[in-house]
Amino acid sequence: MSETNRLSDEEKSDKSKRRKPSTLEPTIPLQDVSATDPVMSATLSIGSFGLSNDSTLTFYANGLVKRELFILQTFGLEPRIEFGWYTPSDSAQVLKKFNSFKTQLWPEVFLEEDGLITHDGTQWKLEICRIGEKPRVHSGSNAYPPKWRSFKKLFGLY
Repeated sequence: MSETNRLSDEEKSDKSKRRKPSTLEPTIPLQDVSATDPVMSATLSIGSFGLSNDSTLTFYANGLVKRELFILQTFGLEPRIEFGWYTPSDSAQVLKKFNSFKTQLWPEVFLEEDGLITHDGTQWKLEICRIGEKPRVHSGSNAYPPKWRSFKKLFGLY
């Protein structure tokens, strides 16, 4: 293969790497950060057949965000538990992204389209707790809010 062709392949590889959407992931171990008071937590549970995968984002007064991920329904793989802090700049992006979903406007229950009944489907629940406020709970069974995939991804539940 000529040098020109190899450069072209490398350039193509670089372009495909740049096109991938960025994924916000916690990068700081829990023990490396001293938390201030939490101001809000949001727990997303997704599951079926009695098992659920849960992820909690906790937002702190100092601007940092912690994610706790419990993957129990693994379809043959080992269950896993992950904890970590986002960097300050990523924490700001996580908060902005979470707020962009406008969960305060969601109904309590998302319903399937009229006439559809799914057996053994997927159930989910989102519980949002803010200091000084009554918890808000949103849920659905085979019915989801707008931008559902992006919302799950924010919580690390792909």
